[in-house]
Amino acid sequence: MALSEHASEHFQRLAQDFEPVHLIRLKDEMSQQLVNFREAAKQHEMLPVDLAQELHDNLLALFALMAEFSVEQQALVVGAARYFVAQDDEYPDTETILGLDDDISVFNHVVEQLGRSDLRMHY
Repeated sequence: MALSEHASEHFQRLAQDFEPVHLIRLKDEMSQQLVNFREAAKQHEMLPVDLAQELHDNLLALFALMAEFSVEQQALVVGAARYFVAQDDEYPDTETILGLDDDISVFNHVVEQLGRSDLRMHY
């Protein structure tokens, strides 16, 4: 599934301007996003908590591989993580059962760019 124009533009902005020290804060933001998702699922039981958890875990797996990636590839990983925690992405994550579709599309785009299609998520 190709990225929509909105998702692609937003992702490109989020993949810029990062320093390695930002990764620690970004991991905390990802964990908080997962907590927020679980809380929202208490009100909207159709929200796919399992997909949110899988996306979170897969992003952490990419973080663990950061030393193997070029700076440009690292920026892609950071962009995908920032997209996951962004409140203004194409589909708000916790407002509809399809809210993670754009986040997963971005993630899948990144793993394809990294040559790690083995990490591709299915939804």
